[in-house]
Amino acid sequence: MMQYHHLRRNKVLLLFILFSALPSITSAYANNNNNEAKPKPLMRAWMCSGKTQRDMVDKLAQAGIVKSAINKEALLRVDRKNYVLQTQQGDSAHQDSPLPIGYGQTISAPHMHAQVLEDLLPPLLKASKDTPDKLLKILDVGCGSGYLTAVFGRMVESKENRRKSTPLNEGKVFGIDVVPELVHMSKTNVMKEDGDLLDSGTVEFMLRDGWKGYPENAPYNAIHVGAAAATFPTQLMMQLAPGGVMVVPVGPDGGIQYLYRVERVGDGGAVVGVDESKGFHEDDYKLHRVLGVRYVPLVQKD
Repeated sequence: MMQYHHLRRNKVLLLFILFSALPSITSAYANNNNNEAKPKPLMRAWMCSGKTQRDMVDKLAQAGIVKSAINKEALLRVDRKNYVLQTQQGDSAHQDSPLPIGYGQTISAPHMHAQVLEDLLPPLLKASKDTPDKLLKILDVGCGSGYLTAVFGRMVESKENRRKSTPLNEGKVFGIDVVPELVHMSKTNVMKEDGDLLDSGTVEFMLRDGWKGYPENAPYNAIHVGAAAATFPTQLMMQLAPGGVMVVPVGPDGGIQYLYRVERVGDGGAVVGVDESKGFHEDDYKLHRVLGVRYVPLVQKD
């Protein structure tokens, strides 16, 4: 009996030593963030579903995903229920998950849209400060059902139509898609409750190949790509204005994909709409990998 207790005590002691040596979840997270004294809050993806648009947006804000008052107000103005399929307009309309919209495409999860808005707001604020009398221009590639295009529209709509004053300049948003039915769907959806964006010309939708962008109105202060590009889309990158930012998922269909923030820091190469004689210069761009994602592929027109 004494031998049994002795072995048992040794086993307990060994387990205690082993578990004491393991890092806690908090300390492991801190170590992955340059040994910061306090770990940053985790992005609570998939945890921000709501019963209404306001409920969903409030949860995104509480989770620290929506940080800016400008983005929160724009999200509150555009109800996601108007941009999902009719069969999804019940409880699922405000779920924090992607939803199919037909034609092999989806509307992204609300937390991903919130992430995109936070990444693209800084260059819009800077451009507004540097050139207060100049229209902002935003390109939404793969506009899908039109939801995020409309949110961008609320951000840069006429100042007299804004419910709250913001430092953003007025601007124009161009939503493009390679699928004709989705371009029509976007227009139809916006007309439900956000038709003033179309009437005022703040938002436009058109049929275009997302890989080629919309050079006719370049350069852009912000570009959002709503589907995964197999490689970095250089034609879109050249349509960024200096100081502009593009948010784009990059990676193979069904493989490892990451969301990247591409910042244009130079103008040594072509700036479409300004000087297109120089070609693409890699040094003009600074790439930042934001997080791992899973998107449908960015369709290339034959």
